[in-house]
Amino acid sequence: MLPIIGWSQSYVGTIGNYPIHLEVTSYPHEKDSTSGELDGYYFYDSKLISIPISGDFKKDKITLIDGYFFRPESVIDVDEVFQLTKKGNQLEGNFKLKDKTYNVVLTETQQEPLEDFRNPKLTFIKDSIVKYKDKQLVWFHEKYSKLPLFRLGNGFTKAQRAKFNPILDAIHLEDAKDNLDCNSWFEISYHINLVNDKFISYLKNYSIYCGGAHPSHGNVAYNFNLKTLDVVKDIESLYPKVNFFQKLKDKYQHLENDVQDEECETFVDDSYWTYKTWSLTAEGVLLIPNYPHAMSPCEDTYFLSYTELTNK
Repeated sequence: MLPIIGWSQSYVGTIGNYPIHLEVTSYPHEKDSTSGELDGYYFYDSKLISIPISGDFKKDKITLIDGYFFRPESVIDVDEVFQLTKKGNQLEGNFKLKDKTYNVVLTETQQEPLEDFRNPKLTFIKDSIVKYKDKQLVWFHEKYSKLPLFRLGNGFTKAQRAKFNPILDAIHLEDAKDNLDCNSWFEISYHINLVNDKFISYLKNYSIYCGGAHPSHGNVAYNFNLKTLDVVKDIESLYPKVNFFQKLKDKYQHLENDVQDEECETFVDDSYWTYKTWSLTAEGVLLIPNYPHAMSPCEDTYFLSYTELTNK
């Protein structure tokens, strides 16, 4: 366990001829503040992908390795190792990358590597246009993370574009930053379920592992009301008289009695449906229960037609 109190310092410089930014947080030992543990990240200025690092320091000597967890005995086995000496406001030494070694010179900076340097460089690049009758969704990718997302194009009103494209910009930007912060496994896919004169409704499915005990899998729904220019959070705001849990239970419970895993308990009570995910389609509504992380394999998609929703 690391001490609670630490301090961070940012550096800018080079590994060989490659410009980098590096930030480390130091956690001095309680009884000897000249030694302690370190964690942080660095990124190459040309890539902007954060690489996690951890290590220790003893007086002016610093050792950092790639990864979230540092053990002194692991230094000989890892692919990336910084061996640095602090000299005034600089860190000097070498960086071993597998069987190659590079000189390192880093200088303290007050610039925030992510907020001041990396994030302003993130850029959206236009890829393609997909037509939905008289409406166009324009697809972009972010230059460094490569993540895609669409914007509203021709066929949507000026007011609709002015309202929802900044929202899509913000979603795209946050996903790109999360991807660049996760130097591991980060996958996102999209299912656009409805584009018409009233709504845009789509699902974002993600599968992510950025360190820790388990990967994270799930989905996020976005539902835009083109008439009211609102982001619709709850399906109940569209169908206030419908008890969705009861409708789903009546339709599906008897079909699952013989096959449903008892641990899932999809229709035993409505607790897993309180924060359900939902998405509109041309024929009806897709609904997905929300389980605790350990029970995510229980998640399945259920469907209610518009006819079923309007029948009492």
